Amino acid sequence: MAGLVTVVTRTLGRPCLAEAAASVAAQTHRPLEWLVVDAAGRGVDVPPAGDVPVRVASAGEPLPRARAANLGLVSALGARALILDDDDLLEPRALERLSAALDAHRDAHLAYGNVRGVLSDDREVALFRFEFSELLIARRNAFPIHAAMFDLAFVRAAGVTFDESLEWFEDWQFWLALSERTRFVHVRETIATYRMHLSQSGIGNVDGERADARVLAQRDAVLARGAGRREALDVRHDALKREAHAHEAAGRLPEAAAAWLAAHQDFQYDAEPLLRYAGLALRAGDARAARAIVDSGLALLPYEPALHRVLATLLGLAGDRDGAVRAVARAEALEAHGPISPI
Repeated sequence: MAGLVTVVTRTLGRPCLAEAAASVAAQTHRPLEWLVVDAAGRGVDVPPAGDVPVRVASAGEPLPRARAANLGLVSALGARALILDDDDLLEPRALERLSAALDAHRDAHLAYGNVRGVLSDDREVALFRFEFSELLIARRNAFPIHAAMFDLAFVRAAGVTFDESLEWFEDWQFWLALSERTRFVHVRETIATYRMHLSQSGIGNVDGERADARVLAQRDAVLARGAGRREALDVRHDALKREAHAHEAAGRLPEAAAAWLAAHQDFQYDAEPLLRYAGLALRAGDARAARAIVDSGLALLPYEPALHRVLATLLGLAGDRDGAVRAVARAEALEAHGPISPI
């Protein structure tokens, strides 16, 4: 149905389903339906979601995460869908903002926003706020499943489904498949909450000492499947940088600046294009452009000491001696700590 958004919720019937219902009811977007997938397969008591129509989909048997998601995809009536598991929450304008982003970017079939990760006391311990690039998605799962809204007709026509061989990272595999076929749009607002203390997947500990070996194995399996594409994207990114270096070496500075900017847009989490572009802007006497690229770079790479050193130079040129000293101190502290990657 044109304009209709389906929120798909996979559930085993936990009490937190009532909070998911309230989150759906509070959405400002209409028309809207809530499709609850009975992943336990034994019936589920679904709370009302305000004026939002509610349907239940069930296979009559227990469903792993990926199978439950696929049942949601085939059962949804909406033109667009978002998967909100029963332990997570949406901000009231989440669907409105994501849908508007897709309306504004017709060449994109998935829009995603920022998600805050919280503990039981609502203390924020993570913020999923990544800019989109194919290379980023090929390297890591950049956002939780309820960050994203996608066009169902496009997904169905492309034959993209959740990989039912995966117990974990089925969302990442889904994003990987879609990112090969369409551009993603990033809505730069916090539109959802990931309640990490309620998660039962074990993914939250994947990089910690208590990581489940099965979860690690499936993460590595997803990485291995995408190795060829990831290598091709790395090659493309390196080629953009080589082109920029060649222009710079030949003294074609405007062309070099454009090439460095293209390399940055290809993969925003590589500091070299930011630093080289800032250096060229300084050589051209354009401190404002240099400051703008450094500020945007620090928003993406706050732990990159070289960016803090360039900021110190710019602050010094602007006469802000104290700010320059603080920037140098920050750079030195980061260098002493060692590399910290945001991805």
